[in-house]
Amino acid sequence: MALDNILGQDRPKQILEKALRSGRIPNSYLFYGQESVGKKFTAIEVCKALNCETLSPVDSCDKCPSCLKIEKRIHPDLFILEPKKSSPTAREAVLKIDEIRELQKKLLYLPYYEGNTKVTIINNAECMNSQAANAFLKTLEEPPTKTLIILIASNPHQLLPTVVSRCQRIRFYPLPNEAIKKIICRHLETETGESQPEEIELRSRRSMGQVAHALEEDLLKTSQDREELIRLISIVSFKRMDQVFLWTKAKAKQTERIQLILDELTRILRDAALIKIDPEARGVINKDLTEQLKILALQKSTPALLTMFETVQNTKVAIKSNANSQLALENMLIDFCEAA
Repeated sequence: MALDNILGQDRPKQILEKALRSGRIPNSYLFYGQESVGKKFTAIEVCKALNCETLSPVDSCDKCPSCLKIEKRIHPDLFILEPKKSSPTAREAVLKIDEIRELQKKLLYLPYYEGNTKVTIINNAECMNSQAANAFLKTLEEPPTKTLIILIASNPHQLLPTVVSRCQRIRFYPLPNEAIKKIICRHLETETGESQPEEIELRSRRSMGQVAHALEEDLLKTSQDREELIRLISIVSFKRMDQVFLWTKAKAKQTERIQLILDELTRILRDAALIKIDPEARGVINKDLTEQLKILALQKSTPALLTMFETVQNTKVAIKSNANSQLALENMLIDFCEAA
């Protein structure tokens, strides 16, 4: 079942299936593409195929002790590294050199306990700091025998070029709507025993091809955010700076949600701009808000909407780079006022 479990990533499946059938598996892969499109899931399924006790070249039974342990992440020949925050207040998680050195010892000196191949999965590999990345280069240059290394990255350009050059790269794309719907349906049936077509449609449309967003989004909170943001875009002007400062002060305190709110703002601006071009609202993400978005599109010019969209993107980058959140949001809305 290994690669059959992977939905919506036909090209990566073809590449991996060919390698598994031929037995010509490279020492290292780089799975790259936007977050939550199945990169880590695929890496786990490859690990199952390589270590399943049925010994099928491209399949796994999902029932033998090896498959079950890999699924639970407790197989002794599977090593998974995840970046960690250095403190509760740290904004970014990091993979440090000590973790890489510990992994290198395990790959070099530990025996093969149960499987045929040791598999190392480094999730968010771009979070390796420079010391960790340089230390890991030696392992990529001289990999241990019967070992597969899979690096997973959403931003591969942040990796050292020398690291990227030593991996076979496989790109993962946003999942198609039908794949997302199947995943949501499977999840809802497992969690609640039933699935609601309206909820599945809304979640899949808003997912942007990302599983985590489709499954984890709080639709009630999202509904409140969308109503508030549409109103904000409608009224923003230099005459209403009191509302601007009230909004920025409130949102700056919601440190864990700022990026989610800004992502929602980009989707609303995108939809309004699309409606300017196509009044039939084809391709709109927030289809349930079509009438409100049409009113917003009438109020704002296309250049204004596009300028606002670009401003939000720049604000997201600034806040990720540790800019003062309230100041960044205030500057964003001042730009909105100028664009409006």
